[in-house]
Amino acid sequence: MGCLIGSLVLAQPQSKDQGLYTMENIHLHLNKTKYLMGEQLWFKAYVWDQKQKVPSMGTTNLHVGIYNNQGKEIKRKLLLVESGMAQGEFVIDSALSDTEYTIMAWTNFMQNFEHLPPFQQRIQILKDGIKSEDSLEKKMKISIYPEGGQLIEGAYNNIGIFIDNGLGQGIQINDIELIDDRGKRIQHKITTNSFGMAKTAFLVEAGKSYYLQSKQQELPLIRQRLPNAIKNRVGLSINNQGKEKVLFRLVSSKETLSAKDGDTYMLGVYQDDFLMLENIEIDKREPVISLAREKLPFGTLTATLFDEDLSPVAYRMFFNHKNQKSVIRHVEIDHDFTEFDDSLKLNLRLPKDMQEAEVSLSALPKESLAYDAYNSISSSFLLRPYTNKTFQDRYFFDVMDRRKQYELDLRLMIEGWGKYDWSSKEQGEVELAFEMESGIPFYGKVLDANLMEENQIALLAELSPDVAFAELDRNKSFKGNMVLFNGDSLGVSLLDGKGKLRKPKAEISFGNPEETDLSILEWLNNNMRKKQNDEVKEKFRYEPLNIGERTIALDEVIVTENAYKKKKTEMFVTDNGIISEGRIIRDADIERYNSVSSYLATLGYRYSKGLDADGFYVDVLLNPKNNSPVSVDSRLLSLPLSSVKAIYFDIEKEIFVSIVLRDRAYESPEQRMKFVKFAIENGFTLPQEYFRPNYSNYGNQLFKDYGALDWKANISINSEIPKSVKIPLKNQNGIQLYIEGMDREGSLISQKEFIGIQTY
Repeated sequence: MGCLIGSLVLAQPQSKDQGLYTMENIHLHLNKTKYLMGEQLWFKAYVWDQKQKVPSMGTTNLHVGIYNNQGKEIKRKLLLVESGMAQGEFVIDSALSDTEYTIMAWTNFMQNFEHLPPFQQRIQILKDGIKSEDSLEKKMKISIYPEGGQLIEGAYNNIGIFIDNGLGQGIQINDIELIDDRGKRIQHKITTNSFGMAKTAFLVEAGKSYYLQSKQQELPLIRQRLPNAIKNRVGLSINNQGKEKVLFRLVSSKETLSAKDGDTYMLGVYQDDFLMLENIEIDKREPVISLAREKLPFGTLTATLFDEDLSPVAYRMFFNHKNQKSVIRHVEIDHDFTEFDDSLKLNLRLPKDMQEAEVSLSALPKESLAYDAYNSISSSFLLRPYTNKTFQDRYFFDVMDRRKQYELDLRLMIEGWGKYDWSSKEQGEVELAFEMESGIPFYGKVLDANLMEENQIALLAELSPDVAFAELDRNKSFKGNMVLFNGDSLGVSLLDGKGKLRKPKAEISFGNPEETDLSILEWLNNNMRKKQNDEVKEKFRYEPLNIGERTIALDEVIVTENAYKKKKTEMFVTDNGIISEGRIIRDADIERYNSVSSYLATLGYRYSKGLDADGFYVDVLLNPKNNSPVSVDSRLLSLPLSSVKAIYFDIEKEIFVSIVLRDRAYESPEQRMKFVKFAIENGFTLPQEYFRPNYSNYGNQLFKDYGALDWKANISINSEIPKSVKIPLKNQNGIQLYIEGMDREGSLISQKEFIGIQTY
């Protein structure tokens, strides 16, 4: 055994600013990845502090765009990030004329770090029917990855193998042979897994060359020579299968180990700011040292071996699974049917040792082929920041067991250095050329201000909860940042020393979201990911599946601000077929009626008192026809009408009344007249409430393969009370669920569930 003669754990040096910033990373949970024309692409964004391993509380501005294969931007939005999360959507319309695109997401600040590229996911647009895809091109390629980076002559070496079809798609085969330069078979029947990866080991003899070869039916023999072995060199091999320890073995010939007996090598293990250095004294046997997993951070690490001159001579990535169960979590799911068996009721609850988490949920038909994401939230944050090669990495974190741990270790052995070679640890300070964005910048000037008495302005937007104040400089100019939304207006008013407002003559401009230096074309070329496991399907064409206009569900009884401005009422139909009406509360209504109950009285409703189940008096709203109670939040009936944005009710006025409150305090017309208003440009995009496409046929194969049942972007769950979620079944015989999320402490939730439904 090797002699461990010293150990040192330290944090990497930082510039004076480095300790203050985060390293942001992004994951998008899409409702699916294959879309029909007329659908919506819905997504939830999770922004992560890669250094602290918790949700990022820094940047508020998230850029999300859709790009074609030439790197041309087709659609783009700016979204507001709150508590490390955002949500949005894109319409799948005629602007997406190709069949394949990449959705990308990034923050401005991310551009300071080369190893953190934007989130990327390939999406497909299905048009005019689906044709089969041949997953196996008539060409194969063998790639060889010696463990530690090189073959060591006279030693027992591990090699990683990757076989693809020439397009980066891994191929599963079972008849690979390892032969020497004389044709002698060293190993045979080497088998790759579904990702095209395999591992084997053999003794590298002096003076010999080695080859891997494979012969597939109807394809020519393919052969690949292994790299030349290195003499008088020490390599590195890792056994990562132990429960409590990781074993590091120094690999070399007996002659080399004897010659280096007593020399001191050093092993470095690092991840982000963590660095552990271990001095190792070489003896005549192959030195093996062990490191306790509990002393290493959870996740992806890189090990580098240094010789007696402190030059790096071998490297290897590995994954530390210690404390995995406290980081990668699962939601407890029970299910039942609703009264009429038309929907599935899911009860979601966290494990007892968790407090609260936010998750998103996509529900698809049981047979669906529409979800083919490369990464889950776990692989996006725990693996992708450290690797270059492209695999279906979400697989490794979906119910991770011993087999998947082994396959992940093989995937990382093939990776080599990853994104962090040792030279990257020596670069020191990071130049922060891109700022952390917070809100929408604005710049303006008040033309008629009397600076002797008026040197401050108030800024107010209808859709923003913020009220901002800015000082005027000696040129009567002002600037600042606010949360501002597209389609809204920003009001500017001048304040005097007594706090009195007046309408000024002013001009304002909104700073464009800072143009990025992202080389989108380069990113797409370097990171465009081909499917690894396309299945060859039977050729057929689907019948058309038309998507109709939106039908507003009862749980979507919220109208947009633009709708308020255009009309006073809105008619809609609930999911249960209830014809309903919405009334927008305007200035004239507030001037005429003091309270909600007095306004409802004009619609024929009657306000009364009644006893609840515990015998306490509560407010009751009675319908105009027979004085029966209607469903309403009785706590809101006594509120002033100025607190209300809109009121909804069924057109027969017999079933429900829904009261929607204002986001901010009401302002009278007189108060609003003291502001000059400007249309907001380049602001945040308000997310839409999810609505289900009006598919014309839920029974055909196209819907079963590529349709969507439901999408929930914001589900708050805890360990105390199950959260109930209703999923419409649409006569399906089962559903697929994709759940992603995180909590404040850095635990990640990612799981795929199948729920079968028996039909009688």
